[in-house]
Order: sequence, then structure tokens, then C-alpha cells
Amino acid sequence: MADVPGGPTFPPPPPPPGTPAGPGSIRPRGLGEILSAAFDVYKNNAANLVLIVAVVVVPLSFISALSIHLVGTPEEHTVQVLGQPETIVSSRTFAAAVAVAIIAAAIGVIISAVLQAAILRGAAEATIGDPVDVEASYRWGFRHFGSVLLLAVLVGLTVVVGLVLLVIPGLIFLVFFSVSVPALVVENRRGTKAMGRSWNLVSGHFWHALAVILVAAIIAGIVGGIIGSIGGSSWVLRWIFGAIGQIITSPFTALVSVLLYLDLRARKEALTADVLRAELASST
Repeated sequence: MADVPGGPTFPPPPPPPGTPAGPGSIRPRGLGEILSAAFDVYKNNAANLVLIVAVVVVPLSFISALSIHLVGTPEEHTVQVLGQPETIVSSRTFAAAVAVAIIAAAIGVIISAVLQAAILRGAAEATIGDPVDVEASYRWGFRHFGSVLLLAVLVGLTVVVGLVLLVIPGLIFLVFFSVSVPALVVENRRGTKAMGRSWNLVSGHFWHALAVILVAAIIAGIVGGIIGSIGGSSWVLRWIFGAIGQIITSPFTALVSVLLYLDLRARKEALTADVLRAELASST
């Protein structure tokens, strides 16, 4: 039926399953294809993606590790007992431990928000074959830091409330809101609008999204855990290898997040690389 003059024009529906992808079109992918594509894009853009992560992770993780080390290290005092020197070991005060916990939490939030903004921006560009611009990614990330932080807090609170309510609701919320930040990065949807967009995209594909998230998390956790364990008992080495683990795994998880978002859109919309590139250009 032809459109009524002056009436709404709806986007074309996605092609039926099995239809060959047209020029520039982004087709749906299975779990293995998403992971394989993430590895390929990572390999082709490793230097810039790793640099995006390292710029933030190295200094902030050092501050966090040093703070935890200073509080965790007992204080030693030498006193004279019956004319003989004795060493007394005492733990740090509770107030100091709380202060360090707050600092570490704040640093974690900052790392998460800035990294999500910058690395997801770079990952989105990489998935469509555009060069990853580290400086531009960080300019965009800091410009939208507030929006990303607010969205992360909203999603985090929703998931925590769900976890308190018998755990299962929290896991469901985690999956349904898993592509909220990519929706902000690509389409400039903010706050609850990004969450609603993520919910709509995941709807009907919950188990597919869950499988992608779970497998990617397992891969990143194993790699990060192996690298982090090399540090042993030395806090400096633990920080170094912990930071290396995060630097190596963060681009992969960001790419999987973006590719899952694109996959869900491809399943519901006629999405092309040109459309995505235009959205990225307008989301400034």
C-alpha cells in the first residue's frame, strides 16, 4: 500500500533470513561469528584500541592499587620492653580503610565511564572499517562523560535492585540493558531512552544476547585472570599485570558489545554501514 501523502514513512524491514546481504548492509551474526569478528577487528586495530584503554587504566589503576596497598600494609612501631626492642604491628584505622574504599570505588567508576565512552566509540568506528582515532575517541568520551556516567549508574542500580530481588531479575535486567551504552554512543540516546532502546533490541533475542555476553565474559575473565595471577604477592607486580590484563581484555569486550548491538539492529532493521557511519557522525 502506498504511503499517504504527508503521512509517516517507516524504515524498511530487515530482509528475510537467508537473504544475501546487499552492498554495505550489516547482516545478523551468530555467536561464533560475533566473537570471530571481534577478534578480527581487534587484530586489525590493536595498537589504537589498546592505547585508548592504557591512557586511562595505567594511571588510575596505579593510584587505586597504591591506596589499597598503603591501607592493607600494617603499621610497625618499635618499643622498649624490659630494655629490649620489640616490634608492634597494628592495622590501619577503620576510617582510613573506608576512605581508601571510597577512593577505589570512585576511581573504578571513572575508569568505567571514560573507558566505555572512548573505547566503544573507537570500537564502533572499527567495526565499519573506519580508522580508530584515539584523540577523537577521547574527545568524544570526555564530552559525553556525564551522559555515560548517568546511564551506567541507572543501569547499575536497576541490576543491583534486581539482584536483591532473588538474583534472577538482576541477570535479566543485565541482559536487556546490555547494549544501552552502544545505543548512546551510536544513536546519541541518553538515560532511560538508551535503556529503552536496549530493551527493545534485546526483546525476542534474549537467549542469543545472553550467550554472547556470557561467553565473552568467560573469555575475558580467563585471560585477565591468567595475566593478573603472574603478579604474585608483590603489589607492584599485581598492579602491573592486573593493568595489562585489563588493557588487553577491555577492547575485546567493547567490540563484542558493539557487535552485539549491531547484530540486534540488523535482526530488526535494514542497517547499513552508511547509516551507521552517518549516525556516528551526528552523535557528537
